[in-house]
Amino acid sequence: MAVNDVFPKMLLVPTQLTTSSSTLFTVTTNYQWTVKQIIITNTDGVDRWVSLAYNGASSTAGNCFVYQLPIAAYDTIVLDTALVFDSGQTLRGQADSASKVNVAVTGWERQTA
Repeated sequence: MAVNDVFPKMLLVPTQLTTSSSTLFTVTTNYQWTVKQIIITNTDGVDRWVSLAYNGASSTAGNCFVYQLPIAAYDTIVLDTALVFDSGQTLRGQADSASKVNVAVTGWERQTA
C-alpha cells in the first residue's frame, strides 16, 4: 500500500453494543477512513434504540449523528454515509440494552503518511 492509495475495508466487524458509550473503532495512525455503510442489527424480539457519536467523549445528544434511533425487533438498518475519520478519531456507540444490537462498518482506508 502506498501513500494516498484507497482500499475497501471492513472497518468494524459486527460488534455488540452495551448500555454505556464505548469506542467501536479508532483510526490507525497515518490513515484516514471513509465510512460507506453502517449496518445496525437488532437481534432481540423487542424494539431497541442505538446512538452513534463521531469522535466524541460519549454518545450524548450533543455529539451524536444518530441519537436513540429506534430499531424494530429483529430488524436491520443500513445507513449510507460519507463520514470521514482522520488518524486517531473514534466512532462510539451504545444501545438501550446490552448484547442485543450489533454494529458493523464498511468503507475505505487511505494511508496519509
